[in-house]
Amino acid sequence: MAIQKFNDRVRVRVKNDSDVWIILSHEKIQKGATIKITGKVKCRNEQTGEVKFFNEKNCELA
Repeated sequence: MAIQKFNDRVRVRVKNDSDVWIILSHEKIQKGATIKITGKVKCRNEQTGEVKFFNEKNCELA
């Protein structure tokens, strides 16, 4: 099971990418009464405004 490393609205750098990204939200799946975190984060590029999903393991603080 994935563990949430960063909070939302944190500036991060992604492995093999020199740009700075802002985490918008964490992908979650509702299973009955519990919520499972998948480990993927929805990020927005600070300069271009592009939105992508990344694996949180590949992120580090900017």
